[in-house]
Amino acid sequence: MKNNMIRYYEELSFNAHPSLQTQYYDGWVLRFANGYSARANSVNLIYPSTIDIKEKITECEKRYSKQGLPCIFKVTDDNKEMLDGILEDKGYEVVTPTDVMVMDLSEKQFSAGDSIITEHLTDEWLNTYFTLEKYTNPVTCDTVRKIRQMIQVDTLYCHITKDGQNIACASAVIENGYVFIANVIVDEVHRGKGYGRSLCESLLGAAMEKGAHTAYLQVIQSNLIAKNLYEKLGYQKLYAYWYRKKNIPAP
Repeated sequence: MKNNMIRYYEELSFNAHPSLQTQYYDGWVLRFANGYSARANSVNLIYPSTIDIKEKITECEKRYSKQGLPCIFKVTDDNKEMLDGILEDKGYEVVTPTDVMVMDLSEKQFSAGDSIITEHLTDEWLNTYFTLEKYTNPVTCDTVRKIRQMIQVDTLYCHITKDGQNIACASAVIENGYVFIANVIVDEVHRGKGYGRSLCESLLGAAMEKGAHTAYLQVIQSNLIAKNLYEKLGYQKLYAYWYRKKNIPAP
């Protein structure tokens, strides 16, 4: 049952964070997005396969190398026994161990606070996100914009303004009653003042008004401040994933 649940959340996350190109290879999902985020540029073992796993790894390496990208595999608690040891033996290193956390919203209430919410992507939200993340590379910024524009389910975009400046932002994607909270970031000067919680509560409350019954998110295990916030909100860990990465020389 848990394996089916992991697969379902992985499928939800694909739609919440699309890639620019997706290839399907014998049950594996290969995602490409100009190298922006491992989520959108990795191999995902989602469905049963028939080809020898070592042969498939070699083929994946060729496909990512052809695009000038490192080959990255996403390993979950569901597929680690099949994949993790083989990748380690081939020199793949562990990158960004992450927890997927979930929360039942049926007994929850949240306050909107001073957050400003829109249902569609705006230039103001994007520019705030770029500024807070310190993204200046035109390719990266264009890729982020295209990824956000490709989302085909309900969205919410939230930001907080103080003294005429946008100091924090976050986003949410809602599909089939599941709300995914992401892109939570607060300006360095204003951290530790409750703005992160305000962003999350605002989005969760708005998502519940749209029928959301379950919330989920992904948080890097070493980000203890964020994990503490999410646990206080009521999130609990469901499963973990990490990436295995090795640079493959371009042809």
